[in-house]
Amino acid sequence: MTMTLTDTRTAADIPAPRRLAGGLLAAQFACMWGAFFILSSAINWPASLDEPPAVILPLILEQAGPVFSGYLLYFLHAVLLIPLAVLLRHTLCMSPVMGGVAVALGVLAGFAKTLGIIRWLVLMPGLALAWADPATGEAGRAATAALFNAFNAYAGGVGELMGVGLFAGLWTILLSVALLRLGGGARLLGLTGFAAAALLFTTLPAVVNLTPPVLLTLSGIAWQLWTLALAVWHVRSR
Repeated sequence: MTMTLTDTRTAADIPAPRRLAGGLLAAQFACMWGAFFILSSAINWPASLDEPPAVILPLILEQAGPVFSGYLLYFLHAVLLIPLAVLLRHTLCMSPVMGGVAVALGVLAGFAKTLGIIRWLVLMPGLALAWADPATGEAGRAATAALFNAFNAYAGGVGELMGVGLFAGLWTILLSVALLRLGGGARLLGLTGFAAAALLFTTLPAVVNLTPPVLLTLSGIAWQLWTLALAVWHVRSR
């Protein structure tokens, strides 16, 4: 008599760390894309990041609600990377040394991104109010513009270049190596992870304006789709 094996597992059959990791991966994906759709419709984000203060600050004030909610979702996306760094060490069965390095890189990626994003929740609304204040003269607007440009250069470099390009790229490589070692269906996910990491590394030359804007967008989309596939793998794989 032959027997067929079917996957009849329920949610309770999936180990709690894997359920949690899959849920957090899906949550950060949802937060990222929620932020994208809100901010792109409100302030033409991310293209508006290159706008001068005279253009973007009045727009931030005009769209204060969507800007705050969009960047709050973006901030939550970055924060979720920190517990994920700890969880994925266990769900991907990493060795102590490799797992420790992976946790450090994942936490650094999340922390650097939060530093880059938080300026839009705390500093930029205040600068937008100062810019629109009738009592602010030319000298005051020049000082506001200088502060805007300085924080964008610093926080953008920390968040986008260090957080996304470097730390997240290296973290993705370690996760991909761990997936390859697991074998089976995880191998394909590991191989595509190397491609996603390579795209993240292409954002690093942006510090000297050598990365085309379309490549910055493409690298983010590819990495997010990879994390969604990783979320599905955590729930569906045996």
